[in-house]
Amino acid sequence: MSTRRELFRILAATSAAIPTLASTQETKEVESQPGHLHSGAVVQVPAPTQPTFFQPAEFQAVEALCERIIPRSDTPGAKDAGVALLIDKAIVADPSLELSYRAGIADLNALSTDSYGTNFVSLAEPQQIALLLPLSLEPASPLGKFFALVKDMTIDAYYKTEAGLKIELGWHGNTYLASFPGCDHPEHHS
Repeated sequence: MSTRRELFRILAATSAAIPTLASTQETKEVESQPGHLHSGAVVQVPAPTQPTFFQPAEFQAVEALCERIIPRSDTPGAKDAGVALLIDKAIVADPSLELSYRAGIADLNALSTDSYGTNFVSLAEPQQIALLLPLSLEPASPLGKFFALVKDMTIDAYYKTEAGLKIELGWHGNTYLASFPGCDHPEHHS
């Protein structure tokens, strides 16, 4: 005859096995459904290397525009950080941005062609800056609104990358900061 202690051992082992079997079956059912989290092996998904939304010429324009907003200096610029691809990903996630970008890029190229005889990407850096400076000062105009949208999304995307967080800001996520100094460029302070 079993002792009371052996009976508890059997009950404990049985009660531990039942949830394990049930959760295994549940996990298999959940894993077969797209979009559900599962407890299986971690799969590394490579970052996209090609845009999904932008056509090649549009992507080049956004990449050039982002690079004028955060140019390469002693730290990587927006192009180095892959900001245009992150913007492309954001547009795919929020289709309400599609029209703003398509129209904005077309208008920017039209302005560039009217001003310099060629599209924005083909301009030299000083010409690109000369074209963008008035837009940054006209936030109510259609191109000014487009520039503000791209600027906001560029800054947001850049500081989500390793180049923005770790290299430029020096944040490694494993240290305590008594304060966060922010931008130290005097020309950005009002």
